[in-house]
Amino acid sequence: MLQDKDRIFTNIYGFHDWGLEGAQKRGQWDNTKVLLDKGRDWIIQEMKDSGLRGRGGAGFPTGLKWSFMPKESDGRPAYLVVNADESEPGTCKDREILRHDPHTLVEGCLVAGFAMGAIAAYIYVRGEFIRERERLQAAIDQAYDAGLIGKNNKNGYDFDIYVHHGAGAYI
Repeated sequence: MLQDKDRIFTNIYGFHDWGLEGAQKRGQWDNTKVLLDKGRDWIIQEMKDSGLRGRGGAGFPTGLKWSFMPKESDGRPAYLVVNADESEPGTCKDREILRHDPHTLVEGCLVAGFAMGAIAAYIYVRGEFIRERERLQAAIDQAYDAGLIGKNNKNGYDFDIYVHHGAGAYI
């Protein structure tokens, strides 16, 4: 059984402050730079060793997927695309993350983007998730204001995050 100390999302039920201050009290953004300093290969190996799988229907191994990215850029930028559409029948995961634990997603985008050599993340949020998109954008704005993402940030890896709000259709 999963122990509380092993949970990725520490505020999924919304019992605590969703904002940056609350997230930092729960350990988010703590030692992020230390993780990045260990390098891309180390992060990808940790993901492989963890056994973490995608949250979609296929459950594809996350570390394996990340390892497919080229180690050296051919000059073209790479992007991380996050699907927070939650349109698979019977899924109820993305909405709660966006509502109550958005900094976990924002920090995770930075770490994943670094590991894959991406310069930015684009997060697609389904059209019906209006308040959730607002909450996610507020968390992104807080991270920019605190110098955690963006150009010349405290974590040492220039990385931008953009939210795209859909029109309510299945993607």
